[in-house]
Amino acid sequence: MMPFSRQQRVDDQTLRAYLFGELPQDQTDQMDEWGVADDEFAARLDTFENDLVDAYVRGELSGETLAKVQGVYLSSPRRRQKVAFAESLSALGARQLAPLVLDKSARPSWWELFSTPRLAWAAGLAMALAVGALLVDNLHLRDSMHQAAADRAALQQREHNLQTQLQDEHASNAKTANELDQVRKSLAEIENNSSAKRIASQLSSLPVSVVAFVLAPQLRGGTQMPALTLPQGTTRIDFRLDLESNDFPHYRVAIKSLQDGKAVWHSGPLTAVTKDENSALSAGVPANLLHPQIYQLDLTGTTAGGHGELVSSYVFKVVTQ
Repeated sequence: MMPFSRQQRVDDQTLRAYLFGELPQDQTDQMDEWGVADDEFAARLDTFENDLVDAYVRGELSGETLAKVQGVYLSSPRRRQKVAFAESLSALGARQLAPLVLDKSARPSWWELFSTPRLAWAAGLAMALAVGALLVDNLHLRDSMHQAAADRAALQQREHNLQTQLQDEHASNAKTANELDQVRKSLAEIENNSSAKRIASQLSSLPVSVVAFVLAPQLRGGTQMPALTLPQGTTRIDFRLDLESNDFPHYRVAIKSLQDGKAVWHSGPLTAVTKDENSALSAGVPANLLHPQIYQLDLTGTTAGGHGELVSSYVFKVVTQ
């Protein structure tokens, strides 16, 4: 398929496919460019996206659309912040602004409600600033907690892998033993770091909603299966997949149950990040899709020509608290 021309009108179905990562790469690139260079298109896309978020916050979505919002749209941190902000505005509006809506049969979006000239601008601005400040603080705190948890999990997994490797080699590899010692020192620094302790203390006072889980390519000879523990109240799992190399422009993730072989979730196009010769990608999965059993996560790389190639498979088990 060819990219859109400037004269073509992009319909709502195409905008929806763009937000859900379903368009071919050339059309996705074209719309990315228009979102920056074309003010009219950017405004229309923003309105369409606001309406989608508004419907999700109101609980009006269902079926395939709801599944795609939870599994694909919410995989982006920026979009999760957008939804969280809309939920905050919704809670405030339901409590304080509902009496100002004279026509109860009309259901304005929260984006429109907070921009209508009938409201007291000073009060609306003060409330928006207060909500925004609290939201930003909360998001920063959760990001710090997730990063600390992900770093700890990655180091613990690496420690286990190195121990297994040393056992297989009968402790004859001095380089592996030295790396294991460095990993243990890094773990000790994380545990003793005052900032990490403060974050852990704050984490214990907050309800668990997101769990970070790191999966690394399994070494030959490894016997221990990674276990994903889901505390009560978990709503989303942030999977981090460590890659041996980053050879594809895009990737897709699919999770299936090994109990019956059925697929339970698949992602849209994902992009890996490489830093200091280490590559990884992240995928957010709704927690209610996974139950206590064994799963296989398949990672497929997509070439520039659209051809899919299996990169790696990760087997893990889910347990609940």
